[in-house]
Amino acid sequence: MKNSTVSKIMFLILLSGLVAFALEFDVEPAKAWTGTVYIRADASIDPPDAPIVTHDNITYILTDNITNSGDGIIIERDNIIIDGAYHALIGAGVGIGINLSSRIGVTVKNVTIKNFQTGILLLNSCGNSVYESNIVANTEYGIYLECSDDNNITQNNIESNVCGVCILGFCNNNLIVNNNLRVNEEGIYLLHSSFNRILKNSITRNQRGIFLEFSSNNSMIGNTLVSNQYAITLSKSNGNSFYHNNFIDNDQQVYDWDPDPLHPSINTWDLGYPSGGNYWSDHIYVDLYSGPYQNETGSDGIGDTAYTIYSNNIDNYPLVGKFYDFEVILGSEKYHVEIITNSTVSDGYVGVVLDDWPPNLPFGQVFIEFSVEGIVETVIFCRVTIPRAILNDTYTVLVLMDHENYEEIPSYELPASNTTHTYLCFSYEPIEQKHNIVIVPEFSAITLATFSLFTAIAVSLRRELQKFKRRD
Repeated sequence: MKNSTVSKIMFLILLSGLVAFALEFDVEPAKAWTGTVYIRADASIDPPDAPIVTHDNITYILTDNITNSGDGIIIERDNIIIDGAYHALIGAGVGIGINLSSRIGVTVKNVTIKNFQTGILLLNSCGNSVYESNIVANTEYGIYLECSDDNNITQNNIESNVCGVCILGFCNNNLIVNNNLRVNEEGIYLLHSSFNRILKNSITRNQRGIFLEFSSNNSMIGNTLVSNQYAITLSKSNGNSFYHNNFIDNDQQVYDWDPDPLHPSINTWDLGYPSGGNYWSDHIYVDLYSGPYQNETGSDGIGDTAYTIYSNNIDNYPLVGKFYDFEVILGSEKYHVEIITNSTVSDGYVGVVLDDWPPNLPFGQVFIEFSVEGIVETVIFCRVTIPRAILNDTYTVLVLMDHENYEEIPSYELPASNTTHTYLCFSYEPIEQKHNIVIVPEFSAITLATFSLFTAIAVSLRRELQKFKRRD
């Protein structure tokens, strides 16, 4: 006991001495490598001591952070991969983080680019990809495109830039998908650009979420725009499509920046019936009727009255709840399961029975499962669009009510169901805030009882296993 106390005292004396030494001599941690790196056309890395390695002259991997008071990395070679390996390029408020001017087929991934004037520059560049990267706090542009076509910007965090993604001047057929754009002045800005697709992005707390100026024939689909000052800003932009977007608590949902009475911006705000338009949090929804003219009895997930944006800009089929789109792959084919609901959906997927889950379904049976979170004892409404290539049958909808027991709830197909898709509607009152929903081909009450029994056993075993792990 005495020896232990002495050892602790000696350790504290040694530690205090090291701290005093560091303070006296101003010892600093090791710094990142500083300089501009070139990936030359002949595949060489210049300078050779830069923290980038390649073993095949195709994939170039960062091995350390890079700081710079000018440009970070300049690419002079096509059809290569720049893998940041989760390292960072850190500027001094000027220059370009990664310069892809006049490049073809370059992929940039897994890198943080911070505090340059422009995070990534694509000028006269085609067929490049930027994904799974952090583009943050650049003084002007996060990602800048000019005269650049067919580029993909996917699954990036683009935050606290003046303009998150700037598509400026004759840029066509670019894909901006599944990005998180927040706290920029402009989330996405398009000028004189057409046929670009902006899909499934989260666009939050920007001054202007998406800004289109002199731009036409672009598609904005499946985005969620929350708490922006202006969700959509338009200026002399026509023929663009907006549908299946969620407009939630924006100061102004759509703003015409420079209205021209002779040439107003006229765009499309829905995909017709039954696919529908957008969810607008400021719309007063009543859903008692269905059908293309909303004059048939029964709810269909579409508001009975249209949402007027401006003259000649009307969402004829506003959605009564948020829109969710889950992409699933079965074999070599891609499908989409779409959900409209007044609650929150997560963890949506299509499964195939391979062993014993879900219980008592035949081997190889396809089922749909997703998690729902809503207010207890408040009616939850769901409309699920199911490709018949996934499930082509009459359906049973099961809700896991109390962590152990599945309960079958009534459901109905809309008359608009066709040979390619089923539009399945149901509503219920949950007794727990978060719960699962399973959609399977119709089966008997005996099978349902067995399903619930096996589920209870499975849940019980899972709980016992968790207790065992905690004891261990």
